[in-house]
Amino acid sequence: MESNSEFNLTTVTCTFHPPFVNSDGLWTNIHRHQWWLNNSLPLLELQLVLFCFFMAIIHFLLKRSGVSKISSQIITGLIFGCSWGKLDKGKFKLFRVESEEILGLFSYFAYMLFMFITAVKMDVSMTMKTGKRAWIIGLPSILMPLTCGLLVSSFLLEGLTISEIRKLPLMVSMQSMISFPVIACLLNELKIVSTELGRLGLSSALVADMFSQCAVAIANQIRISRKNAGKGYYSIGGLCVQVFMVSFLFRPAVLWIMKQTPEGKPASRSTTQTVFLVVLLSAVTSTLLGQPAVVGPYLLGLSLTDGGPMGFSLIEKLECFVSDFFMPVFVITCALQVDLSQILLVAVVDDYTRVNIILAFVTYVTQFFCTFLTSLYCQLSFRDSLMLSLILGSKGVVELSFCTLFTEYNIISRGILAWFTVFLLLIATFVPIMLKCLNDISKLQASNQNRNIMHLSQNSEFRVLACVHKNENIYGFIHLLNISCPTLENPVAVYALHLIELVGRTTPVFISHRIENKPIGDQTYSENMLLSFDHFEKDNSGSVYAECFTSISPHKFMHNDICKLAMDKITSLIILPFHITWTSDGLIDQEDNTMRNLNCCVIEKAPCSVAILADKGHLGSIASMASSGVKCEYTVCVIYMGGSDDREAISFAKRLAKDIKIELTVLKLGSSVEDNGTSKWEKMLDSEVIKDFKMTCLGDGRVKFLEEVSEDGPQTALRLRELVNDFDLMIVGRRKGMESSPQTSGLSEWNEFPELGILGDLIASLDINTRTSVLVIQQQK
Repeated sequence: MESNSEFNLTTVTCTFHPPFVNSDGLWTNIHRHQWWLNNSLPLLELQLVLFCFFMAIIHFLLKRSGVSKISSQIITGLIFGCSWGKLDKGKFKLFRVESEEILGLFSYFAYMLFMFITAVKMDVSMTMKTGKRAWIIGLPSILMPLTCGLLVSSFLLEGLTISEIRKLPLMVSMQSMISFPVIACLLNELKIVSTELGRLGLSSALVADMFSQCAVAIANQIRISRKNAGKGYYSIGGLCVQVFMVSFLFRPAVLWIMKQTPEGKPASRSTTQTVFLVVLLSAVTSTLLGQPAVVGPYLLGLSLTDGGPMGFSLIEKLECFVSDFFMPVFVITCALQVDLSQILLVAVVDDYTRVNIILAFVTYVTQFFCTFLTSLYCQLSFRDSLMLSLILGSKGVVELSFCTLFTEYNIISRGILAWFTVFLLLIATFVPIMLKCLNDISKLQASNQNRNIMHLSQNSEFRVLACVHKNENIYGFIHLLNISCPTLENPVAVYALHLIELVGRTTPVFISHRIENKPIGDQTYSENMLLSFDHFEKDNSGSVYAECFTSISPHKFMHNDICKLAMDKITSLIILPFHITWTSDGLIDQEDNTMRNLNCCVIEKAPCSVAILADKGHLGSIASMASSGVKCEYTVCVIYMGGSDDREAISFAKRLAKDIKIELTVLKLGSSVEDNGTSKWEKMLDSEVIKDFKMTCLGDGRVKFLEEVSEDGPQTALRLRELVNDFDLMIVGRRKGMESSPQTSGLSEWNEFPELGILGDLIASLDINTRTSVLVIQQQK
């Protein structure tokens, strides 16, 4: 039996020559039967519309169960595929032979762009910089399945032809591979890419992917050389030529262009278009040199310097369209070729198919347990080891593309393609569901301890996490920490986290600058922050400990890094900058909505108390005066109306009251109307906190305690307008859920920024033209 057993069918297909591309229009052809099927462009448009429509419906129905996007795309392809061709003549007309060629070309172009973008976002140098754990986990996860698969295949040669035996090493290499793009897409979809486990998974996948690509390439070259030595030499020579051209022609040219690009500016439009043209030409060159068309664009993508302006520009222009439109069409087109009716028939008849099914099972199980054991060896928990095994064992678009390509090259039959597609569909469906069950984010961020200022013991260390987005945030944070009166008896430990958006690469980076002292690239990302907090620590020797970190991750996942670091360092307070910055005359300078979304996420999920600082510039100037040795008075006012957030605000104020340079005023706004929404327990706690503050802090002329009555929200707003310009800093509680209290009734309708609460929003708004900064505090939930 030579090659795979399949039915040979002879069919006659009639096509129009020259082909009809564009339609003459509806009214011209309305009298003709099925006129819209005779023109290639309207037919392609109809196919794409049907694909997108059914895929959207299927994913909408399945996503609540945790099913991934690629599963919905494969199911869509199977619905339109050739499995039911004999039962549906209309479907046969919709996907006739000549239309399949056009759709195949369209989808392969999509895959080519996907691999190019993926390569641009990959930092190959990370394989050398990554930690030992990534190598310990990633390398055995590819080598052990490969070894076991080859060993098992040597016992399953009976009944196979010489041609099939030569194909087995290539099949084992493909089945053992770990694909970095697949792992990255999975972690992004599960929203765990910036977690510690996600970063370890990406680093391990990057190591494994490099060896996987090499194993598949070597096995393929051996197969070609055994079949035709001349063709094999030509293919190897073509690959070497491409590597040489990319390394010594394309990459130096790109580096020269990047040097001409002003720092912080994207590459010019003409440059981006030229690079894109080179990408298309490289696909043609790959085909002429005996390689798959995707090889050239992939090598070009790897050669682009990670994170540079060229990569930013290309990703910005291509990623959304390729990821959300092109790639779903590619996956659906691959699934169109699957004939499910051949699964049982081929498995019973064909020895080669049975061998491949056994090898797929052996390699997957070996890879799973190898990853699990090496993860335990690296001291990961049982749960994390299980999750990492599932992550690295995931299959996706890259494996599906290999199966489709192997079918076209007659390496596997349509029956094996059907088996592999079903196997891939099962993994792509159930692995994300299992990972979501195992990955309980709320459990990660939950804390059974009281991590807030109110419950700190008198002489304990005050631990603060300060989140820095821009250099303008640093001076305000440092001054706020400075006036919190760090002493030898009450030291302050500040953990400064510089948040940088991940652009132009896939792998997020988390850097501890106490451990990593080497600069990244030509200069350290967080140099200003490092110098500022280092000076702050030296100026307060013995009473301040400062440690700096840098997180480079997507905005939508930054809150995971913040919450994880807050838990690891057992902080009592997270300080976030407000998303609006002001000019010196009180006008809005910049507004960053992505920062606002991040603040809202942290407020909802933080494991400790959270404060948002709306610095209108006065804090920075005070900090400069203090650092220059100028003695200055600083006035602070706390508005207290009751509730857990206000109790946290006054607990923070107690620390400020110890600083002799601070003039502190606490204004308690009561109400003559009974507040039925507040429990007796809450009222008792409020009373005890005020009593403790009076006993601890009063008696010094610097600290004042005032009590006033406010009947409603408008009266409170009027009092704040009279009061706000008398102070440098206002401290208020967020008072989430207490908007209906008598003192703030009627103000919630005008609340523009709910994350600041009613009072914080009122002080920070443009309606009150003031340079007074405001600190809004929310106690740990």
